[in-house]
Amino acid sequence: MDEKKKPEQGKPEKKLSRTTLTFYIVGLFSVAIALILISYVAQARADRQLDTLTNQLNEQQTVAQGATQKMEDLQTQYDAQSAALDKVRKVLDTELAETDVVSATEQRMEEREVYALLARINAQLLAENREDAQKAYDELVQKYSEDRLLGKTEDGFDADINKLFEAVQQQMDTQNSDAE
Repeated sequence: MDEKKKPEQGKPEKKLSRTTLTFYIVGLFSVAIALILISYVAQARADRQLDTLTNQLNEQQTVAQGATQKMEDLQTQYDAQSAALDKVRKVLDTELAETDVVSATEQRMEEREVYALLARINAQLLAENREDAQKAYDELVQKYSEDRLLGKTEDGFDADINKLFEAVQQQMDTQNSDAE
């Protein structure tokens, strides 16, 4: 009888080890599935962040290209105006004409600098760098005065600069109200 009892005792151990083995296998598959899900969620999040950063970079590149194109156009205009002014100076050959040429040239140089500052402010606003945008804006207003930038003075800038400056003012006001 003892012999019959011994094999029966071995069977429950086998069942227990099979149950334990099944439990471990199910546990391992559960952990593997959980890790796969976590990996998928992390990859999806990284892809979204990458898309967002790519879009921001593309926007900044577009703004920079626009500013570069505007600078090239201004340089072309400046060169053409300089050539025309040189012709006028040669024709008139007077000190008055030379003085007018100097003031016109200074005006164009100031316009170029204003365009550059406006482009820098726009780039900073697009990059959501409010602090640097505010510094550049303050520098622009301090150097050229708001009335001159809006064309309200005798030596005010042309309509293009007026419109660009008004747009920048609105953006700065919007940024400042959003920050508050």
